[in-house]
Amino acid sequence: MENLVIDSAVMHIPEGVCRVTGMIERDLSRYGIQKYYVLVPVYDPGTKIYIPTGKNTDKTRALPGRDEILSLIDEIPESESIWKDNDKERQEYFNAVLARFDHHEMVRLIKTLREKSAEKLRTGKKFHSADERVFKEAERILFGEFGFVLGMQPSEVPSFINDRIGERMTSAS
Repeated sequence: MENLVIDSAVMHIPEGVCRVTGMIERDLSRYGIQKYYVLVPVYDPGTKIYIPTGKNTDKTRALPGRDEILSLIDEIPESESIWKDNDKERQEYFNAVLARFDHHEMVRLIKTLREKSAEKLRTGKKFHSADERVFKEAERILFGEFGFVLGMQPSEVPSFINDRIGERMTSAS
C-alpha cells in the first residue's frame, strides 16, 4: 500500500489497526531527511509508527469491508485444519501464516488452534506454549481488525462469531 490517506485506518502488521495521523519529515536514517507517514495503533494510542512514503510495504494494507469479514466468518465451519504434528514444522508454518496475514489462513489458524486447545483440555494434556503464543497473537490481530470494521471491541468478536455461525468461538484467554 503505497499512498496512505491522512485520517484513514489501515492494517499494519504486527501492530494491528492504525490511524494514519499525518506525514512528517525526519532524519531517521543515514540517507538524510525523508518523509514518513505517522501511524497510531487504535488499540495502543501511545505508540507511533513511522512508514517511509513512496516505499511499498507488505506490512501495511487496506482494511477489508464488512461484507468481506462476514463472508470470512461464514467460511469458518468449512475451514480445514492446518495442524502439523512436527513441532518445528508447525511453528515455522504458523509463524509464516502470521507474517503473511492472509485472512483465510488466519481464520484456519485460529480454528485449528482452538480445536487443538480444546482437545488438549479434554485429554488432560498441556497446550504447547508456542502454539498458545501464536493463538493469542492471531486472535489479537484478527479480532482487532474484525472488531474495528464491525464497530465493536475486539473482545466482542468471538461472541459475534459464535452467534453468527452457531459454534463455540470463545477467546483462548
